[in-house]
Formats: sequence, structure tokens, C-alpha cells
Amino acid sequence: MEVKARYNSVIGTVYKPIHPESVEVGIGPMQKGRLALARLLAPEINTGGVPAFKSLPEAYTYFTGDSDISGFIQKGRVSQDLRSCLDFNSSSFSYALANALNVSLSKDYKLFPFHEEILISEKKAVKDFRRIESVQLGYFGALPEIDPEAEDYPDIPAYVDTEAQYDLSQKGALIWVTRRHVVDDRVDLLRAMTRRMARAARLAHARYVWKFFIDNSNCPDGAAWFTTDHGNLGNSALDISPLVTAISALANMTEPGSGEKIGLDLPSFCWWLVVPVDLWDTAVKKNQADSYFTVNDLTTKTPNPCQKLFGEKNERIVTCPFLTDVNDWGVIRGIEDVPLVEMSYLNGKEDPELIVEAGPAPLSGYAFINEKLGYKARHEYGGAVVDYRGAYKAIVA
Repeated sequence: MEVKARYNSVIGTVYKPIHPESVEVGIGPMQKGRLALARLLAPEINTGGVPAFKSLPEAYTYFTGDSDISGFIQKGRVSQDLRSCLDFNSSSFSYALANALNVSLSKDYKLFPFHEEILISEKKAVKDFRRIESVQLGYFGALPEIDPEAEDYPDIPAYVDTEAQYDLSQKGALIWVTRRHVVDDRVDLLRAMTRRMARAARLAHARYVWKFFIDNSNCPDGAAWFTTDHGNLGNSALDISPLVTAISALANMTEPGSGEKIGLDLPSFCWWLVVPVDLWDTAVKKNQADSYFTVNDLTTKTPNPCQKLFGEKNERIVTCPFLTDVNDWGVIRGIEDVPLVEMSYLNGKEDPELIVEAGPAPLSGYAFINEKLGYKARHEYGGAVVDYRGAYKAIVA
């Protein structure tokens, strides 16, 4: 039975794909304990047949032998198999708990979609904090017609590369697990703690990405994302006619250099409508309307070309909580067609992680420091707008 892939990167060497029938012989006691503790905090994960600990005190005692939860390691009461592990020491419980908290954090992080993913066209892994220089390959236009019997294949026509530069940002905070939490078996509190931390991390990530759209950040050409020169800026209130204008503007975007139209289909499932919460009801009505009055004819209704373009059930109408102007709105073309925002993550870690910040030294004989364990949550990423052609925004006065 395969362990869920999305947890592999979090658990690292702790998790390995295993079969339930081989649990006893396939993994060691240290790994088995870590899996059991991970499942205690996140019961829905697949641990390859390893059952969860029944309680936090049971998990603590397994790693420390300290059934009284006094805070002192009782090595003689720990199983011989666990004591024989090369990585067994006074820190074993604190690191096993960090592992379990990470599993729960990664799972919960995905529960809070702020829809920033519709702007991210590419995710990269970087190894350090040096400034990132992202070069976007230009368009080639259309292949020219040739006669291979009479001429050689020509070089690809000249194309224009663009470059965006940006730095990684660092987000983080500390959470604490106390001896009292263990004594009182506050599994519920630890689950709530990781849930809150996951939401805080996702909120920060979403705000970072949406800020490009809201603040009209600069593109590689030095101009703001939404400008009249780019052909993707409007000022009309949300209505069907302005929606038609927005979609037509994006559909008519051309390649730099060649002038060829990029070719964004209109009847496609890849269009998104971004609105503040206050405009959600209006957005739904415009998406579902079968006809409308045009500016030039207020007596005869015209079929709505945008009907259900944003989903049969309005599933591609996104309410962005960071849009503070109650009248502004935008249209996003699917990132499959046109790049928008590039994001980079340190060492490819797209999810936040928890690491031991304050824990006992491996040979200290203590299970806590001052009756508690500290875990640092961190998330390190950066990004930039790399192309303006896939988005339209109406800034309404």
C-alpha cells in the first residue's frame, strides 16, 4: 500500500512505501514510533499499517520511558529495540513530534485555498537566497514555409527574451508544546495549533501572490502589469459588456516580435473572474444571464456570449479577500496558455515546515527545556510577474 505522495516530502526518511504485512520486519522501532505519532495527529493518513498511538502520553512514554511524564528520560524503561537504534537519544521524542506536526501542517495547508494558484504559472526550486534572474523565452511566431530541395532550413526568426529579477522572502513564527500539553493529552490542541499555523502560512503566501495583481506590480518590460499600452486595463464597472471587452482584449493579445496572435480560445474552460466579496452576487448573475442590453441598444436584448464562461455553477468565479476596492475586478486566462507569475521556493519546499527550535540536547537526559519544546514554522519563497498577456483588470473609479 503506497503512502500518500503528498506526505512523502514532509516526512522524508521517516516515510517509506510499505506493505501492511511487512510492517513488523520492514521498518525499525524508531520509524514505527514516528509513524504512530504522525497518525495520532493526522488519523486520515496512510502509515502502511502502523496503528496510531492511543494518546500523547503513550507516545511520549514510548520514546522516553518516562511514564510519569516527569520530564526526565528513563532510558532503562525504553524498549531494547528502540534503545539500540543509532538515532535514539534524549531528543527522540521532540524530533518525532516535529515530524508528526509537519505531517499535520502539510495536510492542513492544503485546506485553505485562497485561489492564488490561478496566478502561478511556474514553480521553481532554488538552492539559496541569492537574487533570482528568471529569463522567459520569447515566442517563435509561425514556422516559415520552405522547400528543402532548394534551400537549407532557416534559423528560427529572431525572438525577444524577457527577464524578471526577484528575491526570496522569509516567513516564520514559533509555537510551543509544553509538558502540560503531554500530561493532559491535548492532541486536540496540537491539531488546532497546526491548523492555525497552516492557515497563517497559506494566508501569507496567498497575500504575497495576490499582491502582484492588486498592487499592479511591474512586468519585465518595466511597465505596470495593467496599462493601456499593454491593452489589459479597463475602468468600467462589472457588467456583461465590460466582460466582453476584457475577454476580447486577452483573446487579441499578440506575441512580442512576430505580432502573431497568441490564440486564446474564447469558448474555453480556462477563464477565471476575480471579484471582491461585495461583487460576488453581481458576478454570478452576469455569468448566468442568457442575454443583456448593449450600450448601443437599450431596447433589444443580445445573447450573452459570456454565459457560463466562468463555470456552469460559477466555480471559476473567485472572491479575492485581499481586494479592498469593492468595485475592482479582473479576468484571468488559464496559466496553461500564458505565463503570469513565477514563484520560487527554497530547496523546492512549497509547503511550510516545522523544525525543532528549542529542544533537549541529545545527551542531556531531559525531554523538555524549561517544561516545553519550541518549534519554528518557516516558509521561504519569492516571485515576480513574468508576462502581462494573461490577465485583465478593471480599476473602477
